[in-house]
Amino acid sequence: MPLLFCNIAWMEYYGGRDPKDPPKGGGGFPRTQGYCGEELNFVGCEDGYVYGHFETIKGDVDRQVNIERLGAQRREDFLDGVDVVWTAPIEGNDPRCVVGWYKNARLHRFRQKFQGLYPSERHEKDEIDSFRVRAKIEDAFLLPLKERDEKLTLGRGPGWSGQASWWYAEDTENTEARRFVRSIRNLINGGAALSGNKPKGGRKKGRAGEAAANEYTRYVLEYEAVVSPRHSQLQKRFEVYLKKTVPGVNFPPSFRDDLRYVDAKGRATMAEIKPTEPSTVRFAIRAAIGQLLDYRQHQQWPERQLIVVETEVTSADDKALALENGFGLAWPSDGSGFTIVWPR
Repeated sequence: MPLLFCNIAWMEYYGGRDPKDPPKGGGGFPRTQGYCGEELNFVGCEDGYVYGHFETIKGDVDRQVNIERLGAQRREDFLDGVDVVWTAPIEGNDPRCVVGWYKNARLHRFRQKFQGLYPSERHEKDEIDSFRVRAKIEDAFLLPLKERDEKLTLGRGPGWSGQASWWYAEDTENTEARRFVRSIRNLINGGAALSGNKPKGGRKKGRAGEAAANEYTRYVLEYEAVVSPRHSQLQKRFEVYLKKTVPGVNFPPSFRDDLRYVDAKGRATMAEIKPTEPSTVRFAIRAAIGQLLDYRQHQQWPERQLIVVETEVTSADDKALALENGFGLAWPSDGSGFTIVWPR
């Protein structure tokens, strides 16, 4: 896929205007105004997309992105299938660092206006009325602060990203820059043990097009579009249980999946962690099955896969959905314990 690096202001969440998470760096506008167009780059909208901004205005001119350099035809207004890497100056100061990415995105040649049909209430509240790039929620990954480390820091000088907010990185002839670009492509394709935070959820208001306001959509927005503290708590609780009950257990790095563990006999299990309420258990199982099938195919995973939910699975249909498709189920029980059920 073609690859484009886009430089934006530094924020922790890109979840909206928040005095606790102000934009840092990113040019004169964020410094003087206290907000920026990219502040909602990781807000998931009910139509299933995130909408990304990077600044293209210079003086009085809103410049176009030369999408021909990425493979588009001259008359095309957008290009699909672009991997967009978001970079920002660390805490507002150089050097720049990778903060996240969109996979398989649609990149527009010109700025796109929402024309009053905002994709989320937060877009309307913050008056963010345009975007440059769009991707599905599940294809957007925001790195936690602790994972924005020196391995993801861009170099400076000829062959690296310059003053413009976007960089056709694969055109570089700088050896170090080319090596860096290859490493980032490997990262976003799942070649490194780095877990991505999903975008923060937003709610739609009056958007044209297909936005199914149903229970499953609401579940995805509440539980799948953001990594919640409940997710981390459930995972830690399950890890503590495994350490107590599985002899010689160890936890190798995961690759987009939530958790892997190996017992003393070398048997490996890949687990997907799902915070749930009793009313959302089936939705969680459905979502986990899709993710685990994706990981199984992409990573050629040959071992067992387990879905860990937060509430007891009481419905025979819900159990069958997982077990008859070859997935194990686990949920907390009796204090610090877990019930684990495997397919026959």
